[in-house]
Order: sequence, then structure tokens, then C-alpha cells
Amino acid sequence: MKTIFMNAQNLPSVQKQATPCVMALGYFDGVHLGHQQVIQHAYEEAKRRGLPLALMSFRPHPIFVLSGGKRLVPHLTTLCQKQKILAKLGVDLFYLVEFTPKFAKLSPQKFVQDYLLGLEVTHAVAGFDFSYGAKGSARLNQIPADSDGLITVTEVDCLAHQGEKISSTAIRQRLLSAKVDEIRHFLGKDYFVKTTWNGHKFMLIEDTMLPAPGIYEAELEGPDRILKSIILVDEQGELHPLESKANLLRGTIIIHLLRQVKTSLSSQTFS
Repeated sequence: MKTIFMNAQNLPSVQKQATPCVMALGYFDGVHLGHQQVIQHAYEEAKRRGLPLALMSFRPHPIFVLSGGKRLVPHLTTLCQKQKILAKLGVDLFYLVEFTPKFAKLSPQKFVQDYLLGLEVTHAVAGFDFSYGAKGSARLNQIPADSDGLITVTEVDCLAHQGEKISSTAIRQRLLSAKVDEIRHFLGKDYFVKTTWNGHKFMLIEDTMLPAPGIYEAELEGPDRILKSIILVDEQGELHPLESKANLLRGTIIIHLLRQVKTSLSSQTFS
């Protein structure tokens, strides 16, 4: 998979290199099951047309920019993690667009002209709640009109778990409420963070969201083994092992958070 970082300055040169493609549109933080459904639809359409599959995402988070930097949205995946997942899902081209105040003010027609037609998009795929243009004024089904009929679209229906929409927001809410055991129903796997072990505590090496403070059952994935353990997430956002097993691991350690077993060290003893 090829990753192309885009902004207003290099847009013309990126356009010159573009070839016809099918494109999935969205932010795709976490690349949860709903995102994967969108990408799968786009993958099948690209395969049917014999075209490469492109995906467009944005950075930083639009909410951060639109709030004037007052609302920081914590990431569920780092850029590196997102790239690895997208490549496994069959994405050929990953367009990462710099979301700036100027970009946020683009009219729907200008966005379609520069970022879809300009990148040779013939078919666009997105979730039912995707919007584009200044203040999110246009919906996916407006793209054919804004492209003079040159781009067709597929709108992917909402994917839900027990009546609740699968979304990045739902995953963040579960991290904030320490319900990490429910995340696998939305993400398709247990939530994890990537760390290194310094002999005393785990050091985050990628800036992703942590769950609420508490004590969690976890799996520690090292280079050559996976160990069950108990992890404390403290009020400062640091991770500490409550068992000595961490000493058996070296190098990068991925902590898979399975469930909360206590809210704090002072609460009831482990069951």
C-alpha cells in the first residue's frame, strides 16, 4: 500500500500522478467493524471494475480543527497502526489529507472537483452518515450531482451491536467507563496499547487513548510470548504491572486489555 500525504500545496502534483480508482471516504479511527464494512464494499467494487482501491482520511481530527483546538479527540489507532490494518484490508492507495481551517471551508463542489475528480475517482463509498463540504453541508448522495454524473456512489448502511451504532465514539465511551470487555464487539478484537517495559512501568510508545483509571486483566504480548497479567492504569495515565511477569518480557510489549477487575487499589480484593 502506498501512503500519500496531501495538503493544498502538493495537491496539483498529486493530481498529476492520479489514475482512475474506487475510493472509500471517512476518518476511520480505530478501523472498527463499521469501517471495515465500508472498506469491504469499496474493495468489492474496485475488484469488479478492475481498478485500484483508494481510501481518503484526514488529519488532524476535524473536530479539533473546527473547535479551534479546544476539543482534543484522542486517537484509537496511530497512523502506523492504521496503515497496517488498511493494507491488510486490501487498500492500494491511502490518501491522508491535512485538515485545516481553509480545507474545512471548501464548498461541496470544490471538494469534489479537487479531491475526488482531481484524483480520478470514478466511484465513492462511505458510511450512511458521511458528509463533506463546509459545515458538512453535503451528503454522499450529492456527489453524482457535484461531479456532473462522473462519479457514482455506494452508501453503506449502519452496522450495529445490540441496537447501538458501531462507531469510534462508542469505543471511546467504553474506554472512559472502563468497559473494555465490550470493545471487541465494536472493534472486532480486544483494545490494545503499544508500550516498552523499563523495569518499573510500561512506557507508551504510541499516543493512543487509555481506559479509565483502574485495574485490568490483560495479555502482555512480547516478541516471543504472550503472558496473562494484571495491569494498573493510574490517575496520571501510567501503566504498572501488579504481577512480576512483566520482568520476563523485553522490547516492545503490546498490552491487550481484556476487562476491568477493580476500580482502584483500595477497592475490594481480586476475585
